[in-house]
Amino acid sequence: MAVTRKEMKDATRQRLLSAGAKVFAADGVQGARIADIAREAEVAMGTLYTHFPDKDALFRELIRAGKVMVIEGLVLARQSSPTRAGRDRAAMEGVVAFAQVYGPFFRLLLSRGAGDPMQREVVDAIADLRVPELEEGQAEGWIRRDLDPRAAARCEVGAVFHLLDWWIDNPDLYTAEQIVDQLCIVRRFGVEGAGALTDGGNLPPSPAAGSMAS
Repeated sequence: MAVTRKEMKDATRQRLLSAGAKVFAADGVQGARIADIAREAEVAMGTLYTHFPDKDALFRELIRAGKVMVIEGLVLARQSSPTRAGRDRAAMEGVVAFAQVYGPFFRLLLSRGAGDPMQREVVDAIADLRVPELEEGQAEGWIRRDLDPRAAARCEVGAVFHLLDWWIDNPDLYTAEQIVDQLCIVRRFGVEGAGALTDGGNLPPSPAAGSMAS
């Protein structure tokens, strides 16, 4: 079947977004150059400008698309299991898979270093999804009542990002499953405390002694 003009255009746009994620992650938004993005995408400068008027427009579209991907994945994870443990694991599996496949894009999406309002918006949107769960936990007694849900949710997002940011550079130290296990343990016990398993969910087993490097 012949490739249509629209399919070719969409494929080129996707290459530009992928190239932009790599260049922005490596050089920062200010340091990134349009010429480098075009070269990475293996397209002419004129082709890039037919899709995006400037690098800021490409960056905004990249962050917008990434936000949609992450939020939709987390929403689906919340619907994936009747237990909190199952939902937590589905969410962490999705985030770890995203970081594993889209390392530079993941860093770009959740980086607070550039201080871009759209990047802050992504972090806030992820945290805001967690806030109602923590508030529900306080009402039901499995979250400490002296914990502020908004602050705790942002602590969780920061912890997840920093662990995965480090793991992207050290992928041979742990398997993806081990990273998911540790994130689930920290999320359940670091925030929820001793009553974390009262819903009958099964916390994923921690790796055997010695399987995680110290």
